[in-house]
Amino acid sequence: MTHNEVINKLSMELAVKIGDFDNLETFRWYIRQALVIGTEHFSVNMEEIVQMDGNGVELGRYKSIGEASRKTGLWHANISDVIRGKQHSAGGFIFIKSKDKELIPIEKTA
Repeated sequence: MTHNEVINKLSMELAVKIGDFDNLETFRWYIRQALVIGTEHFSVNMEEIVQMDGNGVELGRYKSIGEASRKTGLWHANISDVIRGKQHSAGGFIFIKSKDKELIPIEKTA
């Protein structure tokens, strides 16, 4: 089964289950986004996302990539790519999972 066939099948099953065929395209979009971003970003127990500047100074914490995207105005796929190491920064900011923050060396000023 191809990627699009899976998306169409899941969308149709959802539409049948809730009895709403008017929003079939919306269901497809959400399923496609879940596959692009990764389902781990939709977990209830997910880790916080930490936003830092180029010097490693923490600027904010978010409960999800979606929240980080909404509050920073940055595209969620770019934030996800930074977290996964596919790109260095998004909008000039670095994003990491909270558990990984302790792995970043912090320069101490005297």
